[in-house]
Amino acid sequence: MRGHRRLARISVAICLLCTRVDAVPELLDRIVAVVDDQIVLLSELNLRLQMELQAQGRNPMFLSESEAASENARILNEMVDELVVVKKAEKDSIQADASLVEEHLDVEFNNIKRRIGETELANMLERSGMTERQLKHRYRKQIRHRLLFEQMVSEMAYRQFITRRDVEAFRDSFATRLPPKVSVSQINLKVTPADSVLERARAQIAVIEQALDADTDGDFTAIARRFSEDPGTAPEGGDVGCFSPGSLMPEFEQAAFNLKPGERSEAVLTAMGFHLILLHEKRESEMCASHILVRARINEADRQRVEDGLQDLRRRSLSGEDFAQLARDHSQDPGTASQGGLWRILDSESIEPFLVPHVTGLGLGDVSQPFFIEDGGHILKINDDYATLESLVREERVAGRMEQLIEDYRGEIHVEERLEESWLWDPLETADSSASQPAPDAALP
Repeated sequence: MRGHRRLARISVAICLLCTRVDAVPELLDRIVAVVDDQIVLLSELNLRLQMELQAQGRNPMFLSESEAASENARILNEMVDELVVVKKAEKDSIQADASLVEEHLDVEFNNIKRRIGETELANMLERSGMTERQLKHRYRKQIRHRLLFEQMVSEMAYRQFITRRDVEAFRDSFATRLPPKVSVSQINLKVTPADSVLERARAQIAVIEQALDADTDGDFTAIARRFSEDPGTAPEGGDVGCFSPGSLMPEFEQAAFNLKPGERSEAVLTAMGFHLILLHEKRESEMCASHILVRARINEADRQRVEDGLQDLRRRSLSGEDFAQLARDHSQDPGTASQGGLWRILDSESIEPFLVPHVTGLGLGDVSQPFFIEDGGHILKINDDYATLESLVREERVAGRMEQLIEDYRGEIHVEERLEESWLWDPLETADSSASQPAPDAALP
């Protein structure tokens, strides 16, 4: 169920709401759906669209008119379904714990403050014309609704009794094809240069360190222009500019983070080679640095060595060895190796394009052929252990029960969607815009 991921969207929504409400004034206070005594505003729909596209790495500005219409219709249907479930929960006297609502809200706001800083949050709120209290008031109800949705899903899951026969029937049904949801594990081996190549690069970076230490002027810029093997930054004296977390290689970012402004790192090894990093400035949400790079080049023999290793691990897994133990012993992805290679749950109808060629034709228990992404080689296993399959059967059954619950309760309450009404897209009058502004703090609970 998508509901299990819905609470994670709230922190994204908080940031998006605060950015530029003046950019879409015509979207405020237009009712696009009614569910019993609840309404959905066009501004809320627009916000949800931005949240989902941002999560997918897509820009709403690049959607065609037909794509935007399709996405709006799909998301509005999801929002209406959520409200139908909330109304059913209220009818069944299910309540969201008020203290838990406040806890979720506080956690999300504290995360935002840590990520962008209190000063930037205050500036964003000022640009949006809202106070922090008003913003919290707006999202308190949203969090409450989503907690109610989660409780309904949990109660539905608790009532499902899954037998061994159910699990074996599921396994047999998907022996040669992927089920709607699949649990995937991986083994990752990094493609690294041969030891002799690393030794030569390490010796070269040591010579550059000595040159920097001997330079009484400490002219990092001049030495970077002379020795760095990064063609993109060497002409600029090694300047990489300012960067936020997640934009560069993690080893580089961690080394830069550990420096104070004006300090230079020791040699740092990344997939590109060895770096010497000079930190210029450390801000609330980004760092500014220069570097000198000595490349440790990878060749086809390095890739072949990794492919041979992955083929051996694949053969051992298919011969009966435990894939999870092989991942713990050999995978070089620390985030998944400690979990026995457990990677993620995939929706088989929306698998990322780069994965499609490698999982097409696989069934439960199968292991993919080796493939390469960026600096690493991978093999994937479609997990088929009993606990995993029981969870997938339960999730599939709960999804069906929830769809039936929504369909049934939609027929018992007033549900109306108005997205197709042409007047929605007419410009707002000034009075409409002023009416849509946040209520004064005094009006909030």
